[in-house]
Amino acid sequence: MASLFPALLLCAASVHPDTINDIARVESGFNPYAVAEIIPERERGSYGKSVISHMPKSKEEALTVIREIENRKRRYSVGLMQITSSNFSFYSTSAEKLLDPCENLSVFEKIIVDCYKRGRSLENALSCYYTGNFSNGKRKEKEFNNTSYVERIGYTGNEKKYVVPGTRSNGGEQRKNRSHNSSVIWPETILKSAFVDNSHPTKVIN
Repeated sequence: MASLFPALLLCAASVHPDTINDIARVESGFNPYAVAEIIPERERGSYGKSVISHMPKSKEEALTVIREIENRKRRYSVGLMQITSSNFSFYSTSAEKLLDPCENLSVFEKIIVDCYKRGRSLENALSCYYTGNFSNGKRKEKEFNNTSYVERIGYTGNEKKYVVPGTRSNGGEQRKNRSHNSSVIWPETILKSAFVDNSHPTKVIN
């Protein structure tokens, strides 16, 4: 199973490595140059597709994609953890800077830590990271095979709620009896988001 290099995990040192890896997998497929073009709601049509996924293979290619999206006056999210363009000024960063995995993880850390402190559970923090609140990330989405963001990360609700910020941990210890047959559904496209209220991070697409 793919995962980030241990050295990169230090860029978000206050977040459990399992959580970092699972979110990176869902958000970008571990592609540091991934870009999700957010389609304005009025342009989505009957199907309601919310993003166009771009998977560049280089920084130069990613910057070209970003310039084209900006010319279309659309928002977008970028990098490993899919930080949205609406967030850039709030976190004093830019699209080009966020193509650096460590910069991307650093901004991710600020968002997810705030969500975890306010939500007081990993499940709530995941929902908050995706939508900016503690409920919408738990709702099933037709666009993603009727799964919720929390489910796509790997949380099914069949186990006790997490008490520490690790997607594979329970009470600070590795779950010894975790089923190898548990169903984890990953979307075919990268997800994305927006920043609605400068007082709280959010990942909702509107």
